[in-house]
Formats: sequence, C-alpha cells, structure tokens
Amino acid sequence: MNMLLLKGRSYAQHALTALASVNVLTPGWAYVFRSAAAAALAYAVAYSLQLDTPYSAANSVMLVASASQGATLGKGASRLAGTVIGGIAAIVLLGLTIQAPALFLIGYGLWLGMCSAAATVLRHFRSTTFAVLGYTVGFAAYGVLENPAHAFNGVAGRIATVAVGVVCLGVVSALFSRRATREKLESAIALELGKVGRLILARTRNGGQPASQATPEQIAGLFAIDDLLEVSRAESPEVAVRAGAVRDGLAALFGALLGATESSTRLDMEDHTQRAAAEQTVELLGQAIELVESGEGSQLKEALQKVAQLRRRLNRMVDETEAKRGSSTALINLDRLIEVISDWEAALIGLVQLHSPRAHRTASFRFHRDWHSAVKNGIRALIFITLVGELGLLTGWRDWQTAILLLAPYGILMAMTGNPVAGAVSFVKGTAVAIAPAFLCGFFLLPHVQGFPLMIAAMLPFWIAGFYAITKPSYAFAGMGYLVAFNTLIGETNLMSYDMPAFFNKALGWMIAVIATVYVLKLILPHDPRRNARRLSNAIRNDVRQLISSGYSGSRLVWEHLQHHRLVGIAANLKADKEYASTLLSKGVGVLHLGRSAARLHLTLQDTEVPTSVRQQASEALNETGNPTQGTGKRLAVISEVVHASADTHPTNRRAIHRISACIRDMSGLVELHGDWFATNQETRNVK
Repeated sequence: MNMLLLKGRSYAQHALTALASVNVLTPGWAYVFRSAAAAALAYAVAYSLQLDTPYSAANSVMLVASASQGATLGKGASRLAGTVIGGIAAIVLLGLTIQAPALFLIGYGLWLGMCSAAATVLRHFRSTTFAVLGYTVGFAAYGVLENPAHAFNGVAGRIATVAVGVVCLGVVSALFSRRATREKLESAIALELGKVGRLILARTRNGGQPASQATPEQIAGLFAIDDLLEVSRAESPEVAVRAGAVRDGLAALFGALLGATESSTRLDMEDHTQRAAAEQTVELLGQAIELVESGEGSQLKEALQKVAQLRRRLNRMVDETEAKRGSSTALINLDRLIEVISDWEAALIGLVQLHSPRAHRTASFRFHRDWHSAVKNGIRALIFITLVGELGLLTGWRDWQTAILLLAPYGILMAMTGNPVAGAVSFVKGTAVAIAPAFLCGFFLLPHVQGFPLMIAAMLPFWIAGFYAITKPSYAFAGMGYLVAFNTLIGETNLMSYDMPAFFNKALGWMIAVIATVYVLKLILPHDPRRNARRLSNAIRNDVRQLISSGYSGSRLVWEHLQHHRLVGIAANLKADKEYASTLLSKGVGVLHLGRSAARLHLTLQDTEVPTSVRQQASEALNETGNPTQGTGKRLAVISEVVHASADTHPTNRRAIHRISACIRDMSGLVELHGDWFATNQETRNVK
C-alpha cells in the first residue's frame, strides 16, 4: 500500500513539474488561446444568426487558424472565395442532375479532379482556393442530394458558416496578434545573406577553393523565404508592392550561392592583382556582412555602399590588368569573383528595397509546374469519388455521403503534401483520438450544462488540446483531424439532440472515410517520391541541354530561379531518403554549373567582333558538351587550348577570347565530373 502511495506521489510530482514548465506566454500558446477564442466567437455569432450548423463556423476557424496573421488572412480569404464559387458550382451541378445521384457523382468527380489538378500546379493561397473550390461542392450537396429543391438553402448555409468562421478569426487575429511576418522575412533574408557571404569569404581566403558543396538544407532554406514572402504579402500591403524586388534578390542570392560553391575558379595568391582582390573582398565584404547581420535599415544602405565600392574596385583591377596585357587567368578569375559579388549585391538590394518608399519594376519569374502529378491527382479524385459514391448507392449504406464528404477534402489536401500517406495516417490517428473525448463531452458534460458560456467552457479544454497539438510539427495533421472530428461529432446545433446510435454511426462513417483515404492514396496512382525527384532532375537536365544548344534569351537569374525551385522539389520529395537526395542534388547542382558556363559562353559570343574561327571552335565545344561521350572532356580541353592560343593572333579581342577559352575549360572539367549522368537516358526511362 505504501509502495502504491509512493508511486502515486511520484507521478503527481512529475505531472506538476511538467505543468510548471509550461510557459503560456509563448507565441505558440498565444496562437492556441487566440484560436480557441475565435472558435467560441464563431459559435456565438452562428447561434445569434440561427444558422443550422454553427459547429461548421468553428470548423472553419480550426482549419484556417495559423500562428501568423498573414497566413490566417491569406488562408481565410482563399477559403471564403473557394466556398462562394464552389457553392455556385454545386447549385448548377445539382440543377443538372436532379434526382440522379449517380450522374451527380460523375459530375462531382470531374469537378473535383479538375480542381485537384489546378491546386497541384498552383502555389500558396491560389492552391488553397482551388482545393476548397473542389470539395465545397460535396459539402454544399450534403443532405440535399435526394432533395435538390433545398440546394440553395444548403449552399447559402455553407457559405454563411464559412464566412462567419473566417470573419471571426480575422477579427480576433487583428485584435490580438501583431504583424510580425515582415520582421521574420527581413531576418531570414539577412541570415541567408550572411551565410552565403561567409561562403564567399571562405572561398576567397582559401585561394578560390570552394568552401563546400551547396547542401540540401541550404537550397531548401533559401527557397523557404519565398513562402515567407507570400505570407508577408498577405499581411502587409507595403511588402505586397515590393514582393517582386525581394524575389529578384532571392534569385540573385541563389546565384551567389552557386558561385560561392563553384569549383572552377582558383585565385593565385602569388599574383599581386589577385592577392589584392582577395584582400579587398575579405575586408569590404566582411564589413558588409556584419552590417547586414545588425538588422538595421540605415546599416543595410551602408552595407550596400561597401559592396558597391568592392565591385567598383574589382572592375578597376580588371581594366588595369587588361590594359597591361596581364595574365588571362587573372582576368578570368577576377571576372568570376565580380559575378559572385554582383549577385550578392543584387540580393542585398532586394532587402534594401523592402524599406524603399516606392516600388520597383522587377523580372517575371517562372516556377516549376508539375503537370504529371496534377494529372495523377485529378484522375485519382475522379476515381475515388465516383467509386465510393456508387458503392454507397449500390449497398444502400445510410451514411455514404459522409464518406465522400470527408474523402474529398482529405484526399485533395493530402495529395499536395510531400508524403500523402503519412499525412492521411496522422488524420486517422487524430480522428480516432477524438471519438472518446467527443463521446464524453457530448453525453456526460453538455447535457448537464445550460447556457452558452457553460457550453463553451465544457468544450474549451478539448479545443485547447487540439490547437496545442497543431503547434507541434509532428502532430499538426493529427491535431487538425482531432479538432474537426471532435467538433463535428458533437455537432452542436440550434436544436441540439443527444442521440447515441446516431453518434456511433457518424463516428463509424468518419473512421471508415479517413481509413479509406489512406488506402486511396496508397493504392490509386500512389505517390512515388523517387520517381518525382527523378522527373525534376530530368527537367533540370533538359533545360541545361537546351541552354547549351541555343542559349537563354532572358535573365540568367530567372533561369536559375526555376532550377532552384526544382532542386527544392527534389529535396522535399526525398526528405526520408537523405542519401539519394544528396546524390541527385549534387548531380543537379553540377549540371547547373555546366549550364552557367554555357550561358557565359553564349553571352560572350554575342560580341560581334569575336573572330569567325573562334566562333566555330566555340560552337564545336557546345555541340560536344550537349551530347557528351567518352573522351568529351579531353576534346574540350584541347579546344580550350586552341582558342586560348588564337588570342596572340587577335590582340584586339584578347579578353573575349580568353573568356571563351575559360568557359570551354570549365565545361571540360564539369563534363569529366558529371558527363555520364548528364548524357544517360536511364533515369528518363525510369519515369515514363
């Protein structure tokens, strides 16, 4: 007995210690309390408006709530827009398929498939809009499929509950959260500028040796700022009008990262000019990095002045070296260093322009559109909606509409994640956990309370538990599944009834639907991370091959930004396969360096004064590089030497000829390293 008392006391002490360690003043807890307050407000407004399903308003809060005000506003606007347009589509579809559920299911499957495909190829909040647009038809049609005369009332009720939830959450978020995303954006850009700048410094101090290869974390972390930028745009009109300038800077920063890890340049510290360039870079760039990391707007402009001063000094060194007919190697090395510094400077300009009083014209960037996955997701949506719905009709299952009601949103939303099956399993766990608390609250607590305040007080602890789970990345999907299932299974309405058989029927239908989602994603056109990653690497390789063949007419940074997006996609698909991710990313970055060398060569060939013989040699080198075979690297090295020697017979074009020779020499080394992977079609066959 004493032993049991001691154990009980020990457990109690551990529990008290754990509770005492909880700091409710953190941003995470602020999000929890803010979201719970918004859900309570949504219930209050929905009840006062006498909506049929006030719990749906709270569900909207639970699905839209985010720790960031910008994400909350962006997701809320997308959800509301998708619901309104989807509701109109539901009325039209129900009108065309009056008392023909089977025909409605086919139409709904086609609609959901098209919206799923659109959500896959679009990004950020536009993707959310099309996802909601797709599954809203199912929600609007729920309960009125056999009685289309009530379709308008069902759609109007759905739009009203979503609008109430979104507006209530927006009001609470505006009152009790601050616009902090811009600060995070500026800090993230400054942090990445510092990291890339220190890579450049390390390379310069090491005599031009690259500090390290670009890692998956660096590649993904740099592009993650683009997502932060989108959230900040939704939160701040000032950022929205300057987003293009920031994206220009991010593209330039990726170019600087590639330049800092490029292996072709070797500064010769025995050469006076190159040693002076290294010393100037270490001094001025080091000072600029320290100013950037201070995070103050005035010091950012001072940092920009330091980098501009460094670039001007390096350009002066190039002019002096060329005037003195100095070493061609020195000229090329200085050119490459200037290119890296210019990219870093352009990235810093993007950050500085966040503080600019006016917007600037910027480049138009492209992103990778995964049409293959879009078609797969669209076909999957069509198949599972039609199949499950028709099966429900044939078997006479009473709650078959619940199945498609849940399959549609869970299926379309999980398909857009990096690991759909794992996300769906998390929803299953969250739903399973929600059943017992919903039963306890619905049949043992709520029947014994009277009045709105006590009703909210009874549900509040269960909400807080779910919102807290969402703050933990590994439990986010489970927490969301728990909240929506808990709130819907209780199903507080204006005329509340506590029907235990109906509760268990609904719980069973809910579990069947979420479990079916797992098997739908696993069996119908399943997600294959390796296959997707290989497809992205093929896209990079094909673009590099096209660039080698015909050059690129637009901005180099726009082209590199597109490849950066693909590299991030490879890293995202292979999160659980680090070794293969490292291999593919290494090869991808390698062929990007090859593309950069080819782009430099094409740019130099635009000089009309380049001798015809040199042009012919350069064209031969490009043809060899675009279709590498055994010995291509050695043949390119020979061409480079021939071109370099021709500078003596064309003294007025020495600089251009030396640049062409250096580009061909770079391509020679890169083909030796990556030529086999670049030339092979094995991966292409694997993804067909």
